[in-house]
Amino acid sequence: MMAQSQSSVLSIKPLAVNDPEWPALASLAKAAASEAYLHSAAECIQLHGGIGFTWDNDTHLWFKRAKSSEVFLGQPSYHRELLMQRWGV
Repeated sequence: MMAQSQSSVLSIKPLAVNDPEWPALASLAKAAASEAYLHSAAECIQLHGGIGFTWDNDTHLWFKRAKSSEVFLGQPSYHRELLMQRWGV
């Protein structure tokens, strides 16, 4: 379901670099993708149980990458705030 919502966000309209809506839609896409990635990684660890966070399986790497991307690229709430500021809400 999360992956479907992300693909819906990305298919809103074709993005052109000189489109005035581009920064707002980029923030929306980043928020949706980041949330879906972190949720999927956390669910993957729950699905695999104890082995999900060991060196025997790569799921812990996906979770760590999702968390570090969230810190490095901004949390979904930050990008939603940028979106709301851009749209003047």
